[in-house]
Amino acid sequence: MSSGDGSRGSASTYPSGTRYSLNLEEGISVPAASISSSLQCIPYQKLTDLKFINKGAYGTVHSACHSDWRVRVAVKFFPTERHLVESERNKILKEAEILHKARFSYILPILGICNEPECLGIVTEYMTNGSLNQLLHENAPRVEIVWPLAFRILYEIALGVNFLHNLTPSLLHHDLKTQNILLDRDFHAKIADFGLSKWRMLSSSHSYSDQSTPGGTIIYMPPEEYEPSSARNRRGSVKHDMYSFAIIMWEVLARKQPYEGATTPMQIMFSVSKGNRPDLSEESLPSEIPHRDLFISLMQSGWATDPNDRPAFIKCLLELEPIIRNYDEILILEGILQIKKMKTNFQHNSISNFPTMPCVNLLEQPAANSSNENVNIRKSEEYVIPQCSSVLNKEWNVCPRTEPVKIENEDISLVTSPTRCLKSSIPYSVIPAIPCGIMHPEFTERQSARPTWEMSDPVQESPFSALQWILLKRHEIINQMTEACLNQCLDALISRMVILKEDYELIKSKQTRSSKVRQLIDTCDSQGEIFARVIVQKLRENRQNDLQPFPEI
Repeated sequence: MSSGDGSRGSASTYPSGTRYSLNLEEGISVPAASISSSLQCIPYQKLTDLKFINKGAYGTVHSACHSDWRVRVAVKFFPTERHLVESERNKILKEAEILHKARFSYILPILGICNEPECLGIVTEYMTNGSLNQLLHENAPRVEIVWPLAFRILYEIALGVNFLHNLTPSLLHHDLKTQNILLDRDFHAKIADFGLSKWRMLSSSHSYSDQSTPGGTIIYMPPEEYEPSSARNRRGSVKHDMYSFAIIMWEVLARKQPYEGATTPMQIMFSVSKGNRPDLSEESLPSEIPHRDLFISLMQSGWATDPNDRPAFIKCLLELEPIIRNYDEILILEGILQIKKMKTNFQHNSISNFPTMPCVNLLEQPAANSSNENVNIRKSEEYVIPQCSSVLNKEWNVCPRTEPVKIENEDISLVTSPTRCLKSSIPYSVIPAIPCGIMHPEFTERQSARPTWEMSDPVQESPFSALQWILLKRHEIINQMTEACLNQCLDALISRMVILKEDYELIKSKQTRSSKVRQLIDTCDSQGEIFARVIVQKLRENRQNDLQPFPEI
């Protein structure tokens, strides 16, 4: 097991006498002379074989192969719809420069920055085992996590955050959650997305001065951060991260999402403000969990309502160290091997169980009867991938490019109906079929639970959840949703108490219909399935039939 002695953290100190402010509230103040050139600029052309991984509130994440280094990396691209002026771009670059120096065994290393006129991205190491959230909650397959491995992950998270807090000045994460805990090939924890306060603020706000939305995810956010005005006037605190870590501890031990019964963020906020926390009974935390009483004590102190009652991370480490020393590393390695075997067997069975059904090759035989009359595919034709198209990112597994992509003499089949191809993660339309080998596992595994493809009328329903469907149909919805439908969506969201006042006002403040719809979808992405179902229902009721098939809700 890694020792966590910080051997890789030797370059973590900042120039003496220089103070940086990197927490969410204060932003960043950096003397220009103190910024060195240690952060490598990586040309976009060097990032090949780009594949979509995820989309969040602060941009899209892709994996890529660095053509010179010959290793896979991860790239987080700033949302291109949010235009950056030079001063804003420089603030992000300076912020990334400082984070590059914060090297430690349990911190995701920043390798460089992709700073192009058309795009801005941070390049990091690629974590092959995804996020802690995926490990805990993915059902395809649901893996068994041995207790020694679970405890090691928690211990390494505490080591990483404690390291950030002990820098001079402290680096505060303020968005700590299982989605931001990544796992390397040996399932060691790597903390990601720390210290990017300027990135978050600029990517999520419609103006530079708009900082009203508190950072972090509601589930992991301490109650003192719920009020935007007080959060703006309060100095950043390490106690915020301790609250988030306590929630993560519960999530790892219970293998459940906190506050599963809540349907809206406001319900969670109201409940937590009243003093409620995740369930500590044996129904959620069985009595057979080793060291159960110790973990419950750490959680209760960590999510205390009064920030001053929460312990420092060093106290958690002192409590966890004897537990970690108690387990033989062989037990952890055996648990890791079992997880890898389950995933390998699952992927093998998913591929081998695919029935063979014909796909139509429209390069050889154009689909004259296709309902999509506007699609005209020919050999050697240029296909321009629009900049920052989230739909195309997911369908083509490529990063946005500005130059056209030529397809010459390739055997590219196209799907003309949902009955032509199997287990597709692409909505029913005439689009290129992606070979299974380059599809990201997140998308291929979503449909793996269905043993055979169910033949269905494409105008009836889609196999996606409402949120997945909206994200895949993003550009079509932006183009086609009417002003009346948009207003009905907002009215329904308000009446069902699914939308926050700040989000509603942000949507209404946009100047054009398309920008309002775009902001609505961005808000939907962060609020989840219930929010998405309201939008789908209103699209159905307003007969926006060009968006069919709608998902079943």
